[in-house]
Amino acid sequence: MEFWGIEVKPGKAVSFNVDDECVIHISQVALGETKKAGSENVVVSVKVDGKKTVIGNLSAKNHPQFMCDLFIGNDFELSHSSKTTSVFLCGYKTDMPNPYEYPSTYALGIIFESYLDFI
Repeated sequence: MEFWGIEVKPGKAVSFNVDDECVIHISQVALGETKKAGSENVVVSVKVDGKKTVIGNLSAKNHPQFMCDLFIGNDFELSHSSKTTSVFLCGYKTDMPNPYEYPSTYALGIIFESYLDFI
């Protein structure tokens, strides 16, 4: 297991390639420094297998960060809607769980994949 973190700059999307034997666990999303103390809502999204999903909203005034529990085992792309501020995501990178040792973790992966297929 190792720490994982990334900065998504304004107006840019960041792609991340996941190794076959690992999973990225995103646990926190935070808004970077902002020059204006406005109430801009920043939509944070992840795209996996060509399907884009909103994972949360940030606001410098009300919600500058949020916690999440997102496991991703495929290549993915992160983006956000802010034109002025970076968004930082952190968590950890860990080995892919063995479905025979951790059947509940494997089931969660199937549920998440089914959810993405539904969208």
